[in-house]
Amino acid sequence: MHLKKQVISKTKPLKGQHMFFISILLQLPLSAVLASWSVSYKPRSMCVFERSSVDFTCSFDYPYINTLKTTKWFKPKYYQKQDGSQEGIFVYHSMPSEIDQLYKDRTVYANGHKNCSLQLHNVSKSDIGKYFFRLETNLGKFTGPGGIFLDVAVLPFRVTVTMQKVNGHIHEGDSVTLKCSTETCTPQQGPFAWYKNQLLLPQATENVLQISSVSHNDFGNYSCGLKNSSITSADEILLDVRYSPKNVEITILTSGKMEQGNSVTLISASQKDDGQYFCTAKNEMGSQNSTIITLKVEVPTSNRHFLLTATAVLFFVIAVLLVLFGLIIRREQITPKKLHTEQTPAVTEDIYENLRQSPESEESHTNLIYADLKLPSSNSERPRSNTPEGYTVIYSLLS
Repeated sequence: MHLKKQVISKTKPLKGQHMFFISILLQLPLSAVLASWSVSYKPRSMCVFERSSVDFTCSFDYPYINTLKTTKWFKPKYYQKQDGSQEGIFVYHSMPSEIDQLYKDRTVYANGHKNCSLQLHNVSKSDIGKYFFRLETNLGKFTGPGGIFLDVAVLPFRVTVTMQKVNGHIHEGDSVTLKCSTETCTPQQGPFAWYKNQLLLPQATENVLQISSVSHNDFGNYSCGLKNSSITSADEILLDVRYSPKNVEITILTSGKMEQGNSVTLISASQKDDGQYFCTAKNEMGSQNSTIITLKVEVPTSNRHFLLTATAVLFFVIAVLLVLFGLIIRREQITPKKLHTEQTPAVTEDIYENLRQSPESEESHTNLIYADLKLPSSNSERPRSNTPEGYTVIYSLLS
């Protein structure tokens, strides 16, 4: 009996302990009773700009009978497995002395109840990689699988153009996509800003600009960046849309008049160039003629006066030359006759004639007229008198 008593006396406390634990379990929430090892990350990957901050959202759980001892975030080294099976660089540690020098004073841990969120400041390209959370209790250790992958966008942005054709030119009607990105990744934060020929496109706020059917109006230089931030702007890229000539125009002057001497394309204009003109623009896509325009060339007033004066002087010179020419011709015609006359010997004959006057006149006075006549040479058939050689005397009585 004594033995029995002893056995019974030992079993009674055990029964009381079981009841105690059962009463405690009844007081705990069902989630705590069923708790197990777990770590939840959100998001599983992200992309942020250099020199910005990033938040790793994290929560964890473990069986209620464990006592939490240590929490830490680590980044496996590049040669280690990226599954959390091996610890690497400590980004955060509940014992500050364990934090790697690269992350000193750059992290802020939430340190809340089962909240393992971490904030990382001033990120750089060296921070690219996977990050894991690990907890240790008095009864066990656990690392959240998967981790969070962090990518860092290295500025500036760049614009890339993709289209349906491969190694071809962009023609009107083609579908074109312009993407704003960096060499590593493209953050989703925004809004983004797009510029065409340095002018803002207000409707484009995503990092992708889709043009389903390009036209000649879409031709131009495109750039992107973050709104209200000039340091993130990308270099411009030309969207070269090939199209046949359109809206071909020919212009001369706004007044529609052209003065002599002004240049029209590659020739010098004069009045003979008056007329109607048009031009033709042509490329491999097609051609188009311009509208017809009338070219009117006017001579300036100063030039007109000069031309009139020059014309008058020219006519005067021509008239003088004609007169001189006529005189020279006439002189050439008269000179031979004069020479012929000078070569004929001159013969002087005395001619005496009696002039018979009327009675009335005789009473008053009688006039005797002598006349010297140059007669032909001795070859003449005229009768000769017995006067001295070379002279002939003719007497005539005028009644």
